[in-house]
Amino acid sequence: MSAVNATAISVFVALFVLVTVRGFVASRWRHGNLDELHEWGLGGRRFGTLVTWFLLGGDLYTAYTFVAVPALVFGAGAIGFFALPYTVITYPLVLVVMPRMWSVTRKHGYITAADFVRGRFGSGSLALAIAVTGILATMPYIGLQLVGIQVVLAAMGVQGDLPIVIAFVILAAYTYQSGLRAPALIAVVKDAVIYVTVIAAVIV
Repeated sequence: MSAVNATAISVFVALFVLVTVRGFVASRWRHGNLDELHEWGLGGRRFGTLVTWFLLGGDLYTAYTFVAVPALVFGAGAIGFFALPYTVITYPLVLVVMPRMWSVTRKHGYITAADFVRGRFGSGSLALAIAVTGILATMPYIGLQLVGIQVVLAAMGVQGDLPIVIAFVILAAYTYQSGLRAPALIAVVKDAVIYVTVIAAVIV
């Protein structure tokens, strides 16, 4: 470590502990049998509008939004604004397709996109291709989040890979234990911190 910012570290550690505790406690929230995949992976389909809103906010506003895109705009210029039109284009398409897809998957008990494809087209090979594509497409995004964590820690004066490994192991542990309930409960804290950050930035 060099030039460690004690205030930033204190706030970070406090929030990290809060998030970790909530992640592990989440397994008892809206209790269900987490041995069942729909309970573990979909929260038993009982989150409702408000919790889903927080969960989506937590998914969308990440290190990518706060660090990567602004850094790209700062470093490369207008090309970084690609994030705005793709969002404007994507969301209307999602709102057209997803409500119908949600109703079908709920009716038939599908859990993943691969389940939907298998049920709709009756093809195990196509379902496998969808599942593998989804996993592979997620990997760079996970890598991006880890890089984002590394940049944030470096800004506080924390160097090396060990803190990232520790954070990832803890995250994996409470996700394994609590399933989707963990990120849903944590998203409430994350969204609150984002709102505070945005309001502080506007005031400053």
